[in-house]
Amino acid sequence: MRRGWPLLAVFCSIILAACAGTDNLGERSVPAACKLDYLDRQKVELQSGLGLFDGTEIERRENSICITIGCDALFGSDSGLIQPPTCKEIDTVAEVVNKYPETKIKVDVHTDCVRSEEQNLALSGLQAWTIKKALVDKGVSPSRVTARGWGESKPVASNATEAGRKVNRRVTIMLTAPNQP
Repeated sequence: MRRGWPLLAVFCSIILAACAGTDNLGERSVPAACKLDYLDRQKVELQSGLGLFDGTEIERRENSICITIGCDALFGSDSGLIQPPTCKEIDTVAEVVNKYPETKIKVDVHTDCVRSEEQNLALSGLQAWTIKKALVDKGVSPSRVTARGWGESKPVASNATEAGRKVNRRVTIMLTAPNQP
């Protein structure tokens, strides 16, 4: 599944380069690919930068972009500290959203059910705060970012297996366009 990402990155770079020189041209001469809306432009840039990371998914929803990153890729076990190699993922998100100052960012962190509910809620809250701080440290205005830890309350897979628990340990970063809920 990851074999196509380098090609997508090249394609996205070409489209963005083509769009860059069309600001003062008439509507008829603007390539169709440049008529991307506010969120679609961000999605293209995010795919170009984040597509290289295993375990990262980017999905366009109605009025938002949802980035899902496995917590195991960002944090060590029972840790609220971002692992240095994966800071690049957060750096990429910050770089893109800094180009789009009207975008609102919502960070949600989820855990599996291995620890107690209280421990999971505290851990996910710490991890959410850490990601928000990392974005703010990279120049994103704190007023644009909300962060919340959900603990084990919103599983997307069964916690009965290690594979399911791994899927449930995730970070979701939701980007919302201006004037959207």
